[in-house]
Amino acid sequence: MILSAKIVTHLPKEQDVPMCFLVVDFKHNFSVVSLYHTNKTLVADNHLKSGDEILIKNPDSIFTSLEFKGKLYTY
Repeated sequence: MILSAKIVTHLPKEQDVPMCFLVVDFKHNFSVVSLYHTNKTLVADNHLKSGDEILIKNPDSIFTSLEFKGKLYTY
């Protein structure tokens, strides 16, 4: 399986690893991609930026859910 998506934005956080990006696929499904074994230079040097397409071979998918104001959200 190959995940094909476009980067919407980098999601900065206190820890450098994993690097997280908001991405969207061709069906307009949004998700967060966490990339391990990376460093800040990927974003700082514009190696990965908004609008770039990424292809991830055999991604590990983790689905989670939360309840908020009486509604269950699964993503």
